[in-house]
Amino acid sequence: MTTFFYLSKFLTVFLFPLPICILLALFLILFKIKGFRNKFLASIPIGLLWLASSFPICQSLVSSLEKDFPPTPISEMPKADAIVVLGGMINTVSQFPERIELTGSADRLTDSILLYKAGKGNYLLFTGGSGIIFEQESKEATFAKQFLLSFGIPEDKILLESESRNTFENGLYSKKILDDKQLKRIILVTSAFHMKRSVAIFKKLGIDVIPFPTDYRSLKTGMNWETFVPSTGALDTTTISIKEWIGIFAYEWKGFM
Repeated sequence: MTTFFYLSKFLTVFLFPLPICILLALFLILFKIKGFRNKFLASIPIGLLWLASSFPICQSLVSSLEKDFPPTPISEMPKADAIVVLGGMINTVSQFPERIELTGSADRLTDSILLYKAGKGNYLLFTGGSGIIFEQESKEATFAKQFLLSFGIPEDKILLESESRNTFENGLYSKKILDDKQLKRIILVTSAFHMKRSVAIFKKLGIDVIPFPTDYRSLKTGMNWETFVPSTGALDTTTISIKEWIGIFAYEWKGFM
């Protein structure tokens, strides 16, 4: 059984699409492309893809976003007027709209429910419309309301913002609801990698923010086989991290934060 375990770990990797494509590309570069210059140029995108899909790179990037926002136990969180949860955890274009399909950022929604049930906020405000350019009809807030109701959150304690399409609009449109309800202090719930930008936006809008980061992507990764094998999971984390840093620079340039 031990031999089978190790063989399954080593050999099945070479059946996955990403490692196969990288290895095939390297084979073609080494044996089919002629000339050092051509080999070198062809190896650049393959090398970048390998690096982006490795855990040392993805973990370095995501840790740079999460390091300033360590987790806080719910019991230690102070009370606020409202719990504001940023969307991005519900699949609004599922083939089965009668089901609520949560994505990898589901902790945002489930932790906001735990915070409410622990009495940390009088209201639970969900902010999120549709960030899909050609699919603006399916609003994430609509699905979120169904999910919150199914977990026993009273309907009169649920506040919905369904027009925002990005993080800045999350803050801008949420502020209008908070002002109308005269809610001053909020607990802001979003993914740890997304918290730096989110907190800065809400504070810039004059909102008193207590961050509650969740959905951590940082891992304990030592030097082992899986660390350097190309992984779609690592590539996804690298992509998320690069997108977030671009968002931070863009929002700073626009004066949103």
